[in-house]
Formats: sequence, C-alpha cells, structure tokens
Amino acid sequence: MNYGIFNNLVEEVIEFSESFQSEPNDAISNKIVVINDIKKAEHLAHDEIFGEDEYNWKDIRELEMSEVWGNYYTMPEHERPKGLDELLEVIADNVRRSSFKYSMFYNDVVADLTNCAINRAINGKNSSFFEKMFKISRVLIIQN
Repeated sequence: MNYGIFNNLVEEVIEFSESFQSEPNDAISNKIVVINDIKKAEHLAHDEIFGEDEYNWKDIRELEMSEVWGNYYTMPEHERPKGLDELLEVIADNVRRSSFKYSMFYNDVVADLTNCAINRAINGKNSSFFEKMFKISRVLIIQN
C-alpha cells in the first residue's frame, strides 16, 4: 500500500510494529521516567488523571489525534493520503505476531503505533506528540 508522499515514514512505523527492532541512535530526554513496575505502569496508562483538565492517557491521545484529523480534513481531497483505514489492521496483526511481551498493553501499543503512522501519513516527520512518542518507544524497546 502507498500511503502518500510520506509513505516511507509510515512504512518505518509498520516495520517497527513487526519486530520492535530499531537502530540505537536516539537519546532519551531527562524528562522521561522509565517505569519498570508493571502494576504502576498499568495504573498510569489506564487510571491516572493528568493536569488541571483531568485527562487520562486515552483522553490525551484522542485530543492529539483530533488535531491530526483536523489537518487531514483541511487538506485538498486529492492530497489526502489513502489507505489510512487499513493501518490499524496491519499494525494490530504485526504486534500480535511479534515478540511483544506485555499483552496487557496490546491495545494501547496498537493504538499508539497506528496513531503515529496516521500522523506521519498526514503531517510527515514533524515534532508532534506522536512523533515524540514513537522516538521514545524505539529507544525504550532497545534498552529493555
């Protein structure tokens, strides 16, 4: 499938979802805290409320994706990337078949990688929320 002018960037996310392998070339910011306690990580991912607006992780992802989709709908129709509806299935299948070991986070990982791929198809490789999250994911997978 060709996902438009940023196809190579989308393919990078798809390839990562197949093997969770990446080149160790990115450094983690000192603002990132690695959580090794699986129960604490699960609580932070599903239950914790962040900020004054009291959003959980799912709310934050949805708000960020609403901006991505806003960009998509402002694009002329002939410039919009095609095949975005297939990305969820492709990435879900890849993660399911991979050696990903934290099955309790399967849906979150699939959603995050799919959102990153969709963002890349629409916006390219910019310094967006999803691009930063993808960069962090690639580094953390290598270190563990």
